[in-house]
Amino acid sequence: MASSRLRVAVIGAGAAGLCSARQILSRSLNFEPPVVFEMTDHVGGTWVYVEEPGNIDSTHSSMYRDLRTNLPKEIMEFPDFPFDPYLPSFIHHSEVLKYLEEYTDKFSIRPHIKFSTRVVSIYPVLGGQERVSWKVVSSSRGEEVLEKFDAVMVCVGHYSHPYIPDIDGIKDFQGQVLHSHFYRYPEVFSSRSIVVLGSGPSGVDIAIELSTHAKWVTLSHRGPPLNWTPPENVSMAPPVVSATQKALICEDGSKIQADTLIFCTGYKYHYPFLLPSEGEMAAHENVLDWGFLDGEDMESFDLGTGHLPPLYKHLIHARYPTLCFIGACKIVVPFPLADCQAQFFLLVLEGKCPLPPPEQMLSESRTEFREHQNSGLPLKYLHRLGPRQWEYNRWLADTAGFRPLAPVLEKLYEAVREFRGVNPATYRKRNIRILSREEFEMQTEVTQEADV
Repeated sequence: MASSRLRVAVIGAGAAGLCSARQILSRSLNFEPPVVFEMTDHVGGTWVYVEEPGNIDSTHSSMYRDLRTNLPKEIMEFPDFPFDPYLPSFIHHSEVLKYLEEYTDKFSIRPHIKFSTRVVSIYPVLGGQERVSWKVVSSSRGEEVLEKFDAVMVCVGHYSHPYIPDIDGIKDFQGQVLHSHFYRYPEVFSSRSIVVLGSGPSGVDIAIELSTHAKWVTLSHRGPPLNWTPPENVSMAPPVVSATQKALICEDGSKIQADTLIFCTGYKYHYPFLLPSEGEMAAHENVLDWGFLDGEDMESFDLGTGHLPPLYKHLIHARYPTLCFIGACKIVVPFPLADCQAQFFLLVLEGKCPLPPPEQMLSESRTEFREHQNSGLPLKYLHRLGPRQWEYNRWLADTAGFRPLAPVLEKLYEAVREFRGVNPATYRKRNIRILSREEFEMQTEVTQEADV
């Protein structure tokens, strides 16, 4: 007799994929053990540090040598698996990888991971069935295998393919140009004059780290003035918009004499396995088709700019609700959010959390897309949640009926965000203690940083 349990494919064994697999394994009455496809030979995704980065296709991780988390471990952890309480609040990236490895073994996920296996293509099996199923083609050691699944959870992250804006004349610039994806340590930039383009968390951290070795660092950005005092050899400038052989030209026309440009401009979504080949295109619908955009809209639609197919609640494909994207949201606390998303999706598959009809989900996705377009914000910001993540997480929990995240996480997130904004060079020296689901305690005195 065929099993009535659902078979789910999980793409990626980073934090989101591990969390999804753990949640599937906890529901053995309704789900078969997951099949986790991982293209590398280890778990951890972007948290696996690579000392010598290669090209874009061989370098998945964006970790640099001395990176420490910009969020305290107390809000980073999965709800059912705490970090070692003896660690400082802001930890070295190696401790996060160790945490994910321990999580993998604690919940017996490793036996269900197909390591060194690349997913070649995923496409829906269309027909008269009640719900869409999926064919997944994977490749390992040159051999391709086709398998069928009832659902697919895409968990590949969004920190592996850099987004690099168009800079007029950049090909003529004689200095070094790289993206932060390939940055590893500051010593190799000793005595240089460096422009860091972008003032997000990575841009600020790298600029401060470079200041200990570089001759001069210019932090070039479009946002409002930064309300913190930079190191003596760090200055601010408007965004770089063009280049000559030996200078970078800012939006206000000013020129910066520099020998290095580092893009800290974020990343693109990269899901090549969702793009059918020419042969498949004739037989199968394109999973990345928005389904409701007219020709004019499609001209502006580009997965590389940072927005995904028509997602209901930034999670479930509105046309194919047995396909979801775990952890695709940006400017969030990723581990707890992934846990909420995974629980929500699996409860949907179990029939315990009914979704609206596809037409309604498509309509909501279309409305959200139009409102974002009309706001004037770049399309790559469509899935940025920021402060909205907490309301989003509560909605997932309340709608599906699982325990919501502790309210203290939001309070702590906002406190750290505010402190980081005025003390980016020192905020990691503080330690936090969770007192209850509602309250936390932050040390007021700066303590000595732990060795890593």
